Amino acid sequence: MSTRICYFLIMAFLMMPCSSALANDVVRYNGILGSDRPQIYAHRAGRGLMPEQTLPAYVAALRLGVDYVDMDIGMTKDGVLVITHNLSLNPDLTRDQNGRWITDPIPIKSLTLRELQKYDVGRLKPGTQYASYFPHQRPNDHTPIPTLGEIVRLVKSMAGDKVGFQIEIKNDPTQPELTASPKEFAQALYQLITEEGIGNRTEIQAYDWRCLIELNKLDKNIKTAYLSDHTTEVMDNTEKGTWTAGLLPKDHGYSLPKMVKHLGGNCWEPFAMDLTKSDLDEAHRLGLKVVAWGWPELEGTEFNYAQNDKLLDWGVDGIITDRPDILRGILAARGMNLPNGFEIQSDLLREDCRNDRGLSRVGNGSTHVTLIPTCR
Repeated sequence: MSTRICYFLIMAFLMMPCSSALANDVVRYNGILGSDRPQIYAHRAGRGLMPEQTLPAYVAALRLGVDYVDMDIGMTKDGVLVITHNLSLNPDLTRDQNGRWITDPIPIKSLTLRELQKYDVGRLKPGTQYASYFPHQRPNDHTPIPTLGEIVRLVKSMAGDKVGFQIEIKNDPTQPELTASPKEFAQALYQLITEEGIGNRTEIQAYDWRCLIELNKLDKNIKTAYLSDHTTEVMDNTEKGTWTAGLLPKDHGYSLPKMVKHLGGNCWEPFAMDLTKSDLDEAHRLGLKVVAWGWPELEGTEFNYAQNDKLLDWGVDGIITDRPDILRGILAARGMNLPNGFEIQSDLLREDCRNDRGLSRVGNGSTHVTLIPTCR
């Protein structure tokens, strides 16, 4: 065989599609450990950069390039899943339709969607402790709380199946009157996930582990992510099982990974400063994906460099961060490849085109996407 023929045969082989190399990493590693690098989760869509969990923030996160967009959900009076962290409107970031800062929390459950979206959550209230944690957040006035459906369809339009969803159910078992029940949340969320076809790239979080159990009753393949921190899941004999679906640490060797595994979880997601190397190793031996998260209100900073370096050295599977831009830089400096960002050709932030029904997608599923406003 001539050298020329050998050359062309080798080149043809190298150019053949390789399913493992071309596989979507978010899908491949959703709910399991073993990625070549830690995955980047944009916490509350990157609240260190843009008003948290708003449409402009999700657009910015996707432009930047992340593996997952993170969101918290509540349910309105008329049964709509909306993206909001607190069980009530937060006075530190909420103004009424007249531009006045609200002074008292207003339960999300007490408002219809129409009533809720009259409030503006497009900037932090100056002078508050909360605002001091995010000095670089860029305001975007006249921004309402979005629905979960709006943001899911936005991400799908911009990124296809290349970006995953991390969805946290927000409730409090000590204040059940403020939210829907775990079963109600599970049913509504499962219906949306199924209708939108995003189950293969979605992780569902909760501090109240009953919510995750209810989801897996509906579908054992839903990837559940068990949140923990030292204030809710206490690993000593004072733990009464309030947040842990009745499980007691003493019955599982005082091990959070064992408790999560016992309940059928895919992921364990501890507060970063609570995580130890031995607990991480134990979780990995049990086959759990481990994704750690920062807590600016407790750590005093939007990005804890020393803690994140430790997490990377230990080999966590993902980091949930308010500053995905900083994490990207650190990963690049460590020689790791990064998730692609997506180029947006139209202004998605016009108020009269905020609803995804006013958008038409043009593109081929690559990282270059054009969204043409169809409303006027």
